[in-house]
Amino acid sequence: MAKVNLLTIHYGKCYGAVMQTYATCKMLENAGHTVNVINIINPKQKGNWKKFQYWKDCVRELQFWVFKKKYFSKLTNKSYSIKDISLPESDITVVGSDQVWNRDITGCFGFSFFLDFVDDQPKLALSSSLGKEKWTEDKDYSDQVKKLLSQFKAISVRESSGVQLLNDIFGINAIQLPDPTIGYGCFENLLLNNKTLHHVYPFLLINDAMAIEKAKHIANSIGLPLFKHTTFSCRLQNGPRHWLTRIKNSDYIITDSFHGLALSIIFNKQFFVFCASETKFTRLRSLLKLLSLEERYIESIEDFEKRKDILLNPIDYVQVNHILQSEQSRYKSFIQQYL
Repeated sequence: MAKVNLLTIHYGKCYGAVMQTYATCKMLENAGHTVNVINIINPKQKGNWKKFQYWKDCVRELQFWVFKKKYFSKLTNKSYSIKDISLPESDITVVGSDQVWNRDITGCFGFSFFLDFVDDQPKLALSSSLGKEKWTEDKDYSDQVKKLLSQFKAISVRESSGVQLLNDIFGINAIQLPDPTIGYGCFENLLLNNKTLHHVYPFLLINDAMAIEKAKHIANSIGLPLFKHTTFSCRLQNGPRHWLTRIKNSDYIITDSFHGLALSIIFNKQFFVFCASETKFTRLRSLLKLLSLEERYIESIEDFEKRKDILLNPIDYVQVNHILQSEQSRYKSFIQQYL
């Protein structure tokens, strides 16, 4: 079996990034491979420990650190640049999921997430995401990306729009594979407890007045309280496993987060989706479309009221789970074929 070096977005206190890294590691390990996670950190995080905000949120910092140490595959030394990483001996290098090919997020690393540092072994893209539906980069950057992508053994991307972009812009053939959290789908062992809490859990990246108003309106219509993040216990219990447990134990989920949506589906929860911004909605739309759940998107309170009778009908997870099982089988086949 192969020795794999995995490069993906795993740094920071981002629940989705941590969960997709965990899922990728587990799928590769379950297929018999050994995995090393390349521990590259966003340079913007350099010196964070000197800031007041870091110490204000130090409990959550610790909880994320403990999770990565306990549940990730082996991590390399930590650095802010790929040239300072002591890369383990490997047979193949994999660039993982999340928005690894979105220059707005990983541009600070140059072309590292296109694996420009690998020249002596196969390269594989596992559910990589461009994070956008339109390619707006200049010609020089695009030419370099095309050159690097042409060196990959195989490419899978997270969204259907990504398949189209790679073909139209770079002449690259790719297949669509969903996010690793969907491909893996086994998170029960990470739950802290299994106590149903009758409330609506809002996991919102854009937690503005409009989103809160929509969330409160929906909760009132359902007749359940809205979970409050501001309590003292929540601040102390705010790590990745707490987040997973809250999704699993809530009656309803309201989210504008891709991984909030993905985990809601995996746990077969009733959910509603908001749009944080149109440019960020690509990945949510792609997942909703894959599972024929587009009607779960709510644009406004008026939109909710107009379709309330339909929206308050429980999601039928029989067909959804059938599709999930099919996607998980495709994921295993892709790993088996190319590793």
